[in-house]
Amino acid sequence: MFDEAFGMAAMCAGKFREGVRDTFGASIVADVLDPILKEVDSLRILNAAFKQQSFAIDRTLNDARELQFKDSGWNQ
Repeated sequence: MFDEAFGMAAMCAGKFREGVRDTFGASIVADVLDPILKEVDSLRILNAAFKQQSFAIDRTLNDARELQFKDSGWNQ
């Protein structure tokens, strides 16, 4: 999700950057577009870390459920 948003934002910012011809346009790039790109990139990194942690938690829970099932004697 954030990868797509970052890609689109980077593409749009790049197109805008190519057309900048004055200090006003340059200030929009520096004060608006670059911070947005940084923020979306941070969200992208945070989302990836969240997914990784979520996967690890799910794996641990599944391991615990498997142990609980084995201890219950239902697998005989």
